[in-house]
Amino acid sequence: MAKRGRILIADDNKLVVKVTGSILEQAGYEVDVARDGIEAAMKAFSLLPDLMVLDVEMPKIKGYQVCRLLKEDPLTSWMPIIMLTGREHQSDMFWGLKTGADAYITKGFKPESLLEKAEELLTKSMEAPDAKELSRKRRKDVTEDYVIDKITDLLDRKLYETTILNDIASLSGSLQDLNDSISSVFGILDSLFNYSVGSLLFLEESQLYIFVNHPIFKDTVEEVADETIQTAAGYAWEMKESHMVERVIINPNKVVHLPHEKQKPLSYIHVPLTAHKHVMAVFTVAGPPTPAFRRDAPAILNLISNEVTMIFDNARLYEDAKRMAITDGLTKIYNHRFFQELFEKEFKRSSRYNTVFSLIMLDIDFFKRLNDTRGHLFGDEVLKEIASLVKGCLRTMDVFARYGGEEFAILLPETDIESASMTAERIRRAVENHDFGADAANPVKVTVSQGLTSYPSSGIEKRSDLLAKADEALYEAKEHGRNRVRIRE
Repeated sequence: MAKRGRILIADDNKLVVKVTGSILEQAGYEVDVARDGIEAAMKAFSLLPDLMVLDVEMPKIKGYQVCRLLKEDPLTSWMPIIMLTGREHQSDMFWGLKTGADAYITKGFKPESLLEKAEELLTKSMEAPDAKELSRKRRKDVTEDYVIDKITDLLDRKLYETTILNDIASLSGSLQDLNDSISSVFGILDSLFNYSVGSLLFLEESQLYIFVNHPIFKDTVEEVADETIQTAAGYAWEMKESHMVERVIINPNKVVHLPHEKQKPLSYIHVPLTAHKHVMAVFTVAGPPTPAFRRDAPAILNLISNEVTMIFDNARLYEDAKRMAITDGLTKIYNHRFFQELFEKEFKRSSRYNTVFSLIMLDIDFFKRLNDTRGHLFGDEVLKEIASLVKGCLRTMDVFARYGGEEFAILLPETDIESASMTAERIRRAVENHDFGADAANPVKVTVSQGLTSYPSSGIEKRSDLLAKADEALYEAKEHGRNRVRIRE
């Protein structure tokens, strides 16, 4: 009868070997035997059997270690492995499958169970014969020292990978904002391989964070941004123009402004970060086009991708929670409570250091009439659009908040009354000239009234005095026809 395949049984129990070997030989298989873990690995490399039946507990090295070694080596990774263990050791199944075993059978099995599993695995391996045939062309006899060295290398690599994962995982235990989380992750990568710059593009938010690790030229930052955006387009992301993507550069002091110098070419490694079954972000590192970078960077990024996804996802949730606590849900600007905190700080700072700041109170004219005639949904859109228009007239240092209903408050640090008046007038014109509503043929016009004051000024001893003075100016603007700015010095 023609042999159906070659099977290696690795077990130090003579009775188990005799029974198992007899079952397989009667079914037409050619059987080889190994009595300990070292011999099992040596025969697996030299004989390249079609299938291996491997006991968990063996002398010299355990079956787990043999299984992991064979599954990690390209020469034997294709080889199906059935793990054998005693009935009482339930955890053996867990570890056996974790090390890459293809099946698991407890001792005392029925002959037909073993034969069915062997037939199933051999049939499956025959569907992809290329790896097996290539291995047999490279077949080699190995020594005991070779096996021990391979096991040592494997353990060293697993320890190295575990250490990296532990370092990364330690970051998830601390609440950090997104910038700090990104800096921490890229900082760990800096100790593992040489790279110049990293980037992280959040697809839904169209936010690109660029971490400058070593000094690079400004033009290179643009190249990294373009490369990351182009790559993201391959992950079902609606590609945007580079200037439409919000950018945050971390370590901007390392960006060198020497346009006449030519940056050495960079090699790029990209990894998608998937959360909740969707690609959340594209993670990129750019480094020297060396074999070491091309070997180490992708291996490490793939290793840590799940952990960094969790870290960045948690950091975004943390930032969202902080943002919700201080911003108005509709207009996405500061809320009344947080405005009062910033107002108090600015008032104390001005009192202590004798600096000047101005306060604008702004109210939408006839807003109740607008709600009554066009509905509250339209009124909400007007509030959002006015918030956007006002932000476009302010500096990054200015504080803009929804004070309540249709009323807004603006703090202008380091701004005297004349400059604040120019800002208020700029806001008034921006709103007046804007067309509200989706119907371009019948746009709705909206105006705002503003009351303005500054500090230090006469009669102001506390914050409430300043608010009262700004409110008086706002009331005066409304009394004198609306759509205007009034000042109380």
